[in-house]
Amino acid sequence: MSACYSGSSDSLREPVALEGFSATVQADLPAGAQVINVAASFYKDGRKQPLVGGDIIEAESDRDAVILRSLENLSGNYRSQLQTDDPAAGVTFTIVHDPEAARADRWYPVDELLVDPGPGELVGLSTGVSFPDPLVLDAPIGNELYTDRSQDIVLTWATSPTTEQIRLSTVQTCYSGDRSVQWGTSAILGATDTGTHTLNLGALIPATNFINSVTNFIDQLSLIIVSSIIEAYSFGLIRPQQIEIETFQLDHCTVSLTIFREISNDLGAGISGGYAIGSTSDTVTVRFQP
Repeated sequence: MSACYSGSSDSLREPVALEGFSATVQADLPAGAQVINVAASFYKDGRKQPLVGGDIIEAESDRDAVILRSLENLSGNYRSQLQTDDPAAGVTFTIVHDPEAARADRWYPVDELLVDPGPGELVGLSTGVSFPDPLVLDAPIGNELYTDRSQDIVLTWATSPTTEQIRLSTVQTCYSGDRSVQWGTSAILGATDTGTHTLNLGALIPATNFINSVTNFIDQLSLIIVSSIIEAYSFGLIRPQQIEIETFQLDHCTVSLTIFREISNDLGAGISGGYAIGSTSDTVTVRFQP
């Protein structure tokens, strides 16, 4: 990430444990919304565990309960959305065994081809997430136009004492005729909530090729959350890829910037590593047209 823009180390996200069970979960409440975006992955002995055999991740709020669905078959990355009337109630993530619910989105009837090997080792793991104060961006305004990579984008928002950490995640989508390319970045801005951050447009949309460096689980969930907020194509955001931007005669690019106010939460019993992040966020999309 140092090639894109400077960011501090992450003080809330502990690494997964090499022995035992770990969880990486995040629940985010966007500004002005009553829909919570949730994402999660679970690990055993340091290895991500895709859920099979009827095991599922459930997320529950004060008024809703949903099953997190895999972004890609056996990827081990899961996400969903659920409603809330009272964000102060938070969200609870639990792994349960429910073979019929696990197959509810399959093409065949749930009462056919149902093989139930019984609950897996992860069943029963549970962790709760609460939220910090809401975050609302004051600037820039939506669809603000930038015409030169040398220009700065200045983000501002009201500060809050509940902040433990501020993260900036971005999704860039550039167009050249009928071609397009999309990639994501994510970095910690610091533990101090200053209410402002300035970044250079050229750091987000360079003139030469580079490799998307978001390759580890630390940053994956935040980008999965962002993709839920802006309806981006999730899979590509969490894979390293070569972006040959200099081959594009750029028509224009959109840049979606999301500021997260984050707090940590205790992991549940039996979970020895990872993290449980509660966040509030706001997103603004600007336009670059050279």
